[in-house]
Amino acid sequence: MKVSEIFYSIEGEGIEIGRLEVFIRLAGCNLRCIWCDTKYAWENSKEMCVKEIVEEVSKYPCKNVSITGGEPLLQRKELLELIRQLERLSYWIQVNTNGTTFDEEIFKLVNLISMDYKCPSSGMKSDYEVLRRTKELFDFKTQLKFVISNEEDYEYAKRVISSLNASIVIFQPEWNCRKFTKELTGLVKRDGLNARIILQQQKVIWGVKKGV
Repeated sequence: MKVSEIFYSIEGEGIEIGRLEVFIRLAGCNLRCIWCDTKYAWENSKEMCVKEIVEEVSKYPCKNVSITGGEPLLQRKELLELIRQLERLSYWIQVNTNGTTFDEEIFKLVNLISMDYKCPSSGMKSDYEVLRRTKELFDFKTQLKFVISNEEDYEYAKRVISSLNASIVIFQPEWNCRKFTKELTGLVKRDGLNARIILQQQKVIWGVKKGV
């Protein structure tokens, strides 16, 4: 597999925020988000077999794994084998994805699907059909995350979640636009949205490494 890095830290985003996890960052992505904070994972990588990855993960005193990227689902065959091996070893597994690829087999195996649905400020687009199918089959274990930079992003995200009635929705202010957080809070209150506003903890706490 093409691996960017493997490290041990705390979850900095979403409903699992603050939880200890071993992060497996796979390399390669089919999107080029303007505000991406892990651009080094687009191309820089080292080759590791599934066995080597599992051995590296097992060095840490933690049974929670977050598979992120890049876009992990681009390495579908190897990813499926990695998840199966981790599952056999009783790991709790989160997979992070950008909402462009649906994979029922992988989504069925993991404990949490973290889908980062792209807003206009990213310069990229997710696939609504991927989101719809994921929500239909796996709503109970899917957190739908929107990185929001401005009011245009907010209105876009509001339309998406209103059409789906998703259970777990995260509004994450884009770090460089975090001054918008107060306004975002007011908009969510005004509209009574079923969404949680959560800052990126790893950027609030100096020295904590984490990025999706």
